[in-house]
Amino acid sequence: MATNVQSNRNMTLQLPSTSTDVPCKKKNVLCGLPFCTPDFLQRFATPKWFLATISFFVLVQSMLVSGITSSVITTIEERYGLRSAESGLVVSSFDIGSLVVVVFISYFGGKGHRARWVGIGSIAVAIGSLLFAFPQFFSSPYQPSSHTSDDSLNAFLCVENRTNSTDIKCEAQEANSLYLFLFVISNMIMGIGSTPIYTLGTTFIYDNVPRDSSSLYISILYAMGAVGPAVGYLLGGFFLTFYIDLGNQLSSNDPQFLGAWWLGYLLCAGLCFAVSIFLLMFPRQLQTEKSGLETPVDYSTAGTPVSVTTVTDNETTVDSLDTSVISFGKNLKELPKAFLSLLSNPIYLCVTCSATLEFSIVTAFLTFVPKFLQSHFSIDTAKSSIFTGAVLVPSAGTGILLGGYIIKRYKLNMTGCAQTALLSNLLSLLLFISVFLISCEMIQVAGINTPLQDPISGISMPNISLMCNSGCSCLATLYAPICSGDITYYNPCYAGCEGSIKNNLSQTTYYNCSCLPQATTDLPQIATHGECVRDCTSSFIPFLFCLFLVTMATVCAHTPSLMVTYRCVKNDERPFAAGLQFVFFRTLAYIPAPIYFGTAIDQACLLWNGSSDQCENGSGSCLLYDAKTFRYIFFGVAFGLKLLAFIFVFLSWVLCRRKHSLHTHTTKWRRMRRKKVMSKIRSRNNKNLEGTTTSVPQIAVTKPVDTYHSSTVTTVQSDDTGFASSASVSTEGSRKTPVVPPNRESLKLDLISSNQPSVTSEAKGEMTL
Repeated sequence: MATNVQSNRNMTLQLPSTSTDVPCKKKNVLCGLPFCTPDFLQRFATPKWFLATISFFVLVQSMLVSGITSSVITTIEERYGLRSAESGLVVSSFDIGSLVVVVFISYFGGKGHRARWVGIGSIAVAIGSLLFAFPQFFSSPYQPSSHTSDDSLNAFLCVENRTNSTDIKCEAQEANSLYLFLFVISNMIMGIGSTPIYTLGTTFIYDNVPRDSSSLYISILYAMGAVGPAVGYLLGGFFLTFYIDLGNQLSSNDPQFLGAWWLGYLLCAGLCFAVSIFLLMFPRQLQTEKSGLETPVDYSTAGTPVSVTTVTDNETTVDSLDTSVISFGKNLKELPKAFLSLLSNPIYLCVTCSATLEFSIVTAFLTFVPKFLQSHFSIDTAKSSIFTGAVLVPSAGTGILLGGYIIKRYKLNMTGCAQTALLSNLLSLLLFISVFLISCEMIQVAGINTPLQDPISGISMPNISLMCNSGCSCLATLYAPICSGDITYYNPCYAGCEGSIKNNLSQTTYYNCSCLPQATTDLPQIATHGECVRDCTSSFIPFLFCLFLVTMATVCAHTPSLMVTYRCVKNDERPFAAGLQFVFFRTLAYIPAPIYFGTAIDQACLLWNGSSDQCENGSGSCLLYDAKTFRYIFFGVAFGLKLLAFIFVFLSWVLCRRKHSLHTHTTKWRRMRRKKVMSKIRSRNNKNLEGTTTSVPQIAVTKPVDTYHSSTVTTVQSDDTGFASSASVSTEGSRKTPVVPPNRESLKLDLISSNQPSVTSEAKGEMTL
């Protein structure tokens, strides 16, 4: 075996022995359960099958958390008397649970079996989904306060000496607080189970696919996360067409109709249990190697003395390498070091801050857009869920796929990805202004947002209690709106109605209403059940179109930002960087956004379900919002967050461009220096100067001697053209190992240093692989 080193330029490439660690490596790529790995399952241990499986899990998980929950949250508010801030707490509890475990899952799960961690998370999501539906089965059957049955009609009419039912209403509100606690706990469990998806699942895919395909794979995964809410909204809207207590009959046109919000949670629980079985079968490492890149090192077989060296001067080396070795930190002592390393990365911080602000807006939109459609455009609960799922979420999926396609199509580096995110944010910021200009006239409710002239006194009163209904003993806890003309009244009692009849279509009509404007005239004093109908079609369709464009432009920046995150950190920091980024997302976006958005929306409420002075513990859900105030508060807060996000995206682009420019300047200097020296060498070769040769050295590739193999020495000679021209192979033993002469492109060796003007025939290289 050749061991002589003739120059300081020599390197040794030591080929690893092929007779060790084969059983252990084979075990890491086998598909199946630990005790059962049949042969027919091994064809599924590929990145494509893992992508299909985890994408289905993401579809169900996002369908449940972001789709069904958002579509039924207003129904849950009305059923259990929750405010917008309390329903926001229910939504935020998902991310609270995820925040508790995200650091430990990303840190320790990154060094373990990542696919199996995702499978265990799927089981946790199924358990949480079952618990979320429990209040439906443990609570008493729903009794709407304004059910228009024959036995309850007298509760809405003007009757003297009515018995007050305030105590019953307050006791019900106190009991509902227990169900609020159960909603929070079950949603936390679902958050814990969903954590491995985007911290371990994405890095597992990134480490097992070629670099030029990683963005497309991850885009598909995130696109399924965007399509899931769309399916969830559609399913939620479908389930809400059934009455909350199956078997009971109540018209869906009744204002007090509540849908079966709990059906979607039972369905998703079964699907999560099913997909968890397949996720648990995937191996630790998929049966593929990234083209042209190193194979990820398996640290469970660390006894093999392998040294891998890659030297390249390509301009794209400003980005990180492609293989993410999950070995960053052997214990908790290195956790602070990893944390400080990421916090000292300005590009990582800017991208994380921008994404945090954008996710705050997305979370608020998914939670409260159905409520906005209901209050601003008078859309019922089921239709608002369907419209939200059919417009808002598909635009997000389109944006994610578009961002991933742009990266793959133009092969963007880190600076190009940052620039794509910047342009997407700028476009969405400009389009966002359009939502402020679209509005619809709100419902006029007598005594709430429209002063009503008392027919008896002739005085306009800004409240629902008038002289015409002063002797009716009306209850503010019973909200049963009726319509007369273009004005909506709180309930028939406050309108002074003394009787009611039903027609064959189960439509209720109230008569002898003394508080109606025509009470002093000969016109009939009648009103119909339900709120007055508004025609907002002229503004509703343009609003949905603008919302589609804004969402698509916003989410289009997500995949480029994710690529910047992966490429601006070190290889072994990627899983922990993803986990820490999710900590920022949950701490500053997913958890607080629904709460402070919900609190801000509560400020636009004009009418609560039961006045706050009747119950010491406060009021229930909001019955009527000021449409104009709602629009300004909701989109005003979102616009402020988006403006800050654009500033951080701009800073990240500037930092990426500066880093790329510095690297490009260094690379160009080295190339110019090399070109100058190579020109001198060729000039000397043309003059047939003695003692000079090419820039490619003689290389000896040595294979180590083991018990079963002899060593092989290969010498590669070079001619004056700068390429390998001949190769000699000397073999000790009976086995010959042919060696293909390397070319200039495969070696990529820096042969010229700043203090060595030429390369002589004495320069030789010996590399160990």
